Amino acid sequence: MTAFFLRNRVTTLVTFLLILLLGAISIKDLKIDLLPDISYPTLTVITVYENVSPSEIETLITRPIEEIVSSVNGVDRITSESLEGVSIVKIRFRWGTNMDTASIQTREKVDLVKGSLPIDSKKSIVLKFDPNDAPLLQIAVVPTGINPKELRYFLKKNIAPYFERVDGIAAVSITGGYEKQILVNIDRGKLNSYSLSPSEVIQRIGANNFNFPAGNIKRDDREILVRTMGAYENVDSIADLVVNLSESGAPVYLRSLAEILDSYKERTSASFYDGEECVALVLKKEAGKNSVFVSDEAKEVIHFVNEEFGSKLKLIIVADQSVFIRDSIGGVASSGVQAIIICFFVLSFFLGTFRESIIVTLSIPVSVLVTLVFMYFQKMTLNTMSLGGLAVGVGMMVDSSIVVLESIFGFKKKFPNDSVKSSLEGTKDVVGSLFSSTLTSIVVFLPILFIEGIAASVFKEFALSITYSLISSFFVSVSFIPVLCTLPFFSKEQTNDGPFSFFWAFREKSLNILEELYVFSVKFVISNRRKVTLSVLALIPLTVLFFKVLPVELMPQVEKAEISAKIILPAGSSLEKNTEISRRVVEILNQTGLVARTFLKAGYEEKDLIINPKGDFGLNRSELFIGLTSYDVAEDLIEKSQEALENLHNETGAQILFIPAKDLLSDILPESGEGLTLEVSGQDLTVLKETCEEIRRDLSELPNFTEATSSFSEETPELRVLIDRDKMAGFGLSVENVAKTLRAVIKGEQATRFRRNDDEIPVLVRHRLSDRSGTESLADTLFKIQSGSFIRLRDFSEIVSGFSNRKILRYDGRRVGIVKAQFTDIKYSEAASLAEPVLKKYSDRKDISILPGETQKMMEKSIDSLTFAIALSILLVYMVLASNMENVGLPFVILFSIFVSGVGVAIGLILTGKTLNIISVMGMILLAGVVVNNAIILIEFYQLHSKDYRTTEELVIAGGRRRLNPILSTTATTILGLLPLLITFGPPSPQGPMAAAVMGGLVVSTILTLVFIPMAYMAYVENISKFTRKK
Repeated sequence: MTAFFLRNRVTTLVTFLLILLLGAISIKDLKIDLLPDISYPTLTVITVYENVSPSEIETLITRPIEEIVSSVNGVDRITSESLEGVSIVKIRFRWGTNMDTASIQTREKVDLVKGSLPIDSKKSIVLKFDPNDAPLLQIAVVPTGINPKELRYFLKKNIAPYFERVDGIAAVSITGGYEKQILVNIDRGKLNSYSLSPSEVIQRIGANNFNFPAGNIKRDDREILVRTMGAYENVDSIADLVVNLSESGAPVYLRSLAEILDSYKERTSASFYDGEECVALVLKKEAGKNSVFVSDEAKEVIHFVNEEFGSKLKLIIVADQSVFIRDSIGGVASSGVQAIIICFFVLSFFLGTFRESIIVTLSIPVSVLVTLVFMYFQKMTLNTMSLGGLAVGVGMMVDSSIVVLESIFGFKKKFPNDSVKSSLEGTKDVVGSLFSSTLTSIVVFLPILFIEGIAASVFKEFALSITYSLISSFFVSVSFIPVLCTLPFFSKEQTNDGPFSFFWAFREKSLNILEELYVFSVKFVISNRRKVTLSVLALIPLTVLFFKVLPVELMPQVEKAEISAKIILPAGSSLEKNTEISRRVVEILNQTGLVARTFLKAGYEEKDLIINPKGDFGLNRSELFIGLTSYDVAEDLIEKSQEALENLHNETGAQILFIPAKDLLSDILPESGEGLTLEVSGQDLTVLKETCEEIRRDLSELPNFTEATSSFSEETPELRVLIDRDKMAGFGLSVENVAKTLRAVIKGEQATRFRRNDDEIPVLVRHRLSDRSGTESLADTLFKIQSGSFIRLRDFSEIVSGFSNRKILRYDGRRVGIVKAQFTDIKYSEAASLAEPVLKKYSDRKDISILPGETQKMMEKSIDSLTFAIALSILLVYMVLASNMENVGLPFVILFSIFVSGVGVAIGLILTGKTLNIISVMGMILLAGVVVNNAIILIEFYQLHSKDYRTTEELVIAGGRRRLNPILSTTATTILGLLPLLITFGPPSPQGPMAAAVMGGLVVSTILTLVFIPMAYMAYVENISKFTRKK
């Protein structure tokens, strides 16, 4: 192959220029995103049944849906929430399930059960969870001249269409502000005097709002359409509606018994930006679109709107997902560039000339661009995983080129006047070992194809990008590098005189000292085999010990210049009270001087349940986004505001829960970023409630635990109407009549929609406020009976106060309570260890069971899967080595490098403060394919030159001398190439744990390989000789 490239050098150079051009084009066309396209296998079934209690929702809707969907193929787990008026059933499928097929099957099953659900319940909605549904941009809209009550409508009609026209924007939603509504507030006394019931008024308002075609009539030769024109023209025409006739036959107008207001809906949410009330715009991206480009386009619209409509309103970006994506991608790319620069200087030191360093360093960008071409045709995206693979691979890309270059310059001494011949022979001499080492580095990623779960989905593109980069670097080393070495600039002799002569002299002296020190170490090891062997074997239990003390988590946390908080007031608190307390929280946080901006959303909107079924909503709840002055001040903010917030809690009962730093998977995993979660299951709700509350109290008292909550902590106050069925039946009423009348009186009922211009405004009918406030007013609610007379609610019922569960949770058919505990300054595994003594108290209970939450289960499963992948990787490496060497025993000597690297991995993670997570475990898989390369280089020399030396000891010492420089140079480039990922000047890199694991493992493995492999090889040869002599 190399001969072909050398015979066609111009063609080769032109081909590589073409590849570089394609690579540059690929950079422009590759989509940019934070993570690979991960399809989390979850479907959500949402069914609305208004004004029904959680217990009835569970019985009438949740259980039937759970039972029917459990038969869908691939179901792994079913969880549900039964709240007031809504059932949410979440179906998690096994990884690898075809979600399009699963979605169709689930819809079919839900349609089958529809007939057994209550008639009044709305049609069930089946939603497919998509991580891309996370908002791309959240925008606060502050009024500057427009009436705040008109802001939401103005946005909907005049501003939202600009964003909807942006290519890549899937949806624009508006929250907060005021929504138009026509209110018909009925006077109960007047309604009674005119012998009308609320339902009769509602029916007549709805029945008189029609423009209806009656058909065509003929007039001469023409067809004329006949239309009945009865739709309301304005609010006055609603007030002028005749709803009854008096005893004298005079019309009774609606305005006679009700107040009709052109007003606004009763608010259930309010938004504030930096303390000023606003309306929020939320932009979502289409799946597959480039997040950064779409965000840039949307920002142009924001700039245009602010200039065009600045006298009315101002748009301010609250949160921009593309900023974090850009910073993350930019950080990884910057680390890659820094790694290239570091590699150049490292290579200059070990290779001894700038010329050779330039040749090898040139192979890096060439290999990267070739890799980008592969990625483009594989439809991969530029994300933290794929780019992380490239950044990690930068130091590895030069390994093949270093070996080829050293071999070529070695042959130049044999063919000083023939650069083509020396390039050809030098490449041919090492291409076999290069192929073997590249194959061992690649084959370790093969097990990723055989594991399931989040780890496989996240790391597929990482594995592919490293694989492509290593294939590219091998291809470049046997084609591009030999051709470069024949060019006049690179082929002529170079002296080390000149301004850098002192550096070259220092380098020569340092390497000589290093070589002598190495030879001394090898001789010492050989003469003290037993002691050294025992010392190395002692590393095994030491490695196990180190790994036991390492904190474990699913993914490393990502530090951002922002933090979130939840504010929870006592159940039953009004929106007004919620808003007041939440704004006081914002004031306290602002006083710390660490807050750059805040965005507060108090309460909820009904569509939130559909938009975000993962959320937890209520009038007593607020979500607070806090932009910080720096990414590293979150803990200072919490500490400085702690005392004031505790005082506020003691005064108002409000809980303020800060959401800890999230990881890259926080928008994908169900509980990511929610602290320690426990599932307490049992059938008796009372027992569940008591147990969860006990666990909550116990966890709250543990060190480092800041706040613990239970799903039963929040009970909703309620008034229960206890009906005397005998009395009710005597009046000719039914429970349905009573319930619907009470709903119409209190909550109101939409009678019709009033069309104004191109907008439809709902008309809501209910009793005026004074007739629906307090228990006495409720008891005086009137019901029209068959005789035409009226009775009061108190005549056939009793009203009592009580509390009800806000929601009922079920996991796989079992009722559960969830206890969540936030913690600080410790990792997830440390928090779980602290909680163990608390949970042991309940281990003997037969009526309940306690299981870890989803995050811990997924963490354990992912690390178990990756541990299996490591074992399989080692086996594959052995198979590759055995087949290449045609020897089943010698590869075990090489595999020693893998086993001793474990202690280096643990030390690297401990010294850098990193955790054991799926990123660092992935580094261990990568390490398994890298650390053997140094041993391969030594063993290959021993085999090729075994007959050139009298004794095995002379052979191994000579091999160490000859191979010391290439081993140190390839190791140094790999280790120092990872340094920018480990040491950053901003937030820590997501690949930091991987870099720490690989660097630590490679340092220890290289040192032990250089001094222990020679001894192990000698032992192997001696044992083989003894075995041969015995035979």
